[in-house]
Amino acid sequence: MKKTLLFLLALPLAADERLLSTLWTQTASEYRGAALQAYRSATVMLDRALADVTWTAALEQKPPFGKLPPAVILDADETVLDKSPFQARLIRAGAEFLQPAWDAWVAESAAQPVPGAAEFCRYAASKGVTVFYVTNREAKQEAATRDNLRALQFPLSDKVDTLLLRAEKPEWTSDKSSRRADVARRYRVLLLVGDDLGDFLSGVRVSVEARQALASPQDRYWGTRWIILPNPMYGSWEDALFGHDRTLSREEKLRRKLESLRIAP
Repeated sequence: MKKTLLFLLALPLAADERLLSTLWTQTASEYRGAALQAYRSATVMLDRALADVTWTAALEQKPPFGKLPPAVILDADETVLDKSPFQARLIRAGAEFLQPAWDAWVAESAAQPVPGAAEFCRYAASKGVTVFYVTNREAKQEAATRDNLRALQFPLSDKVDTLLLRAEKPEWTSDKSSRRADVARRYRVLLLVGDDLGDFLSGVRVSVEARQALASPQDRYWGTRWIILPNPMYGSWEDALFGHDRTLSREEKLRRKLESLRIAP
């Protein structure tokens, strides 16, 4: 009986390395604290940015921009919307990411807000700042995503399309730079808020070392112009560990992750 119990307890942990990160996101007070901290920092920086017409957060912003109306750009999943229940579904089912399952989840419009996100976005809107959501959800998912945001009382403009999805235009690829540039042509971008390096920079689907070389020259932006949310569950950081090759088997991905661990001498 004891051996059987130990086997049952060990099986989920051995079967899915996503378990701990998803549980942390869903249950840890530390996660909630980190999210609230990020959005409270964003609120302070928003006021600072509004007062400084030389301030921009978008590397795509071209001068002159001081007289442009202000905007902020946020990602959707794991930035304003909590996708962890979808991750939990995959874990419980022992499944990998599949497009039909993701489409079904999005269609439910049931995601809850990341702590602090809705309050920050409403505060920005109250200051006359246009809130843009730049997400790699697909264009076909716009209506469901809009319904989800609206149900949670996130500000959505009736005059401007502020929900910019992947492939909504031919040039809008998963690299968000073209969408940030589109916003930056019309608005002064005060803040970028996201959970993935691609929410801030272009060309992030490279090696771990190349990502670090790309990001480190912009270190001064973190916590001021760029506000990042914690996401240990998934992202381009994980894909970098196995060369962004999603055709690899689950076992091969895990092997490469293990090889990436640093072990103290």
